[in-house]
Amino acid sequence: MMTSNERSGLTEPLESVTRFFGMLMIIAALVGVAFLVFGSGGTYGGLPGNVCVTQPGTEYDSSGWNTPLVTARPGHSVNIIGAPQVCADHATLGEQALGVVAALPAVLFWGGVLFMLWRIMVTARRNGPFTRRVAVAVRRLGWFIIIGSTAAAVVHLIAVDTLLTTMAKITNPFPNLILVPLHLPIPLLTGAALLTFARIVTAGAAMDAEIQATI
Repeated sequence: MMTSNERSGLTEPLESVTRFFGMLMIIAALVGVAFLVFGSGGTYGGLPGNVCVTQPGTEYDSSGWNTPLVTARPGHSVNIIGAPQVCADHATLGEQALGVVAALPAVLFWGGVLFMLWRIMVTARRNGPFTRRVAVAVRRLGWFIIIGSTAAAVVHLIAVDTLLTTMAKITNPFPNLILVPLHLPIPLLTGAALLTFARIVTAGAAMDAEIQATI
């Protein structure tokens, strides 16, 4: 049987790294909420007065500064330095909401990953590393990474494309959805590795139960 100190040592250094990034996310969330609640609007308080969005997966050379492929709608401006960036100096409520939706999926995804990692380490400390509960927690994290990363990429790119078509005239609207597969190789490999590791932990738990039964 492992002691509690030995079990806690098994989760390092991942536990310290998870705790560090978790605290950073909590502090950033509190600061963001404080700006929204107590700010007066504009750049440093309240809802942002301007919203900018960059079209991913595109690049123009120096001859494309005045490209007809991207033209700003009234009240907006286009800057092309490599990739086109469209800005609204006085964004409407809908544009502000789309800006939040474009950024929120990544925050929710990484927050979920950190929380589930923390749950795995808590379970491992309480019950030991090779238990069915740890296997279930690892399996949940694997599926969360696979499904969550796909959903986050789709929602982010749809919000970005919607902003672009709202703020500028683009010859090919909603082109960014074809970039979704480019966001997925690492999350899919990570999720598959976790699902495989969950099976290994389940097999180890079954073997441990058999050994305990023979003692």
